[in-house]
Amino acid sequence: MAMPLSARPGLSKDDPDSTWIVGVEVDLATALALARASTKALLELSPLAHREISSALAQEIDILETQRDPLSAAAAQALKQYLPEAA
Repeated sequence: MAMPLSARPGLSKDDPDSTWIVGVEVDLATALALARASTKALLELSPLAHREISSALAQEIDILETQRDPLSAAAAQALKQYLPEAA
């Protein structure tokens, strides 16, 4: 597996390996968009669905916040957008 460009500072953007990072970024952006759309749809499905997804999101936020690393903190903050009462 290739390493991202940030981990390989000597790699030129013209190098064929640099296309790997573009693919990863596109995959990540697609996954995030699908996750946001799915969450929004579930929240609108019914009051019960809203309660259950809100509870699951609150649990995930708690887990992420206890990990105390920058990536987990950023993920927790991103999840809070779906829980106005947690923000």
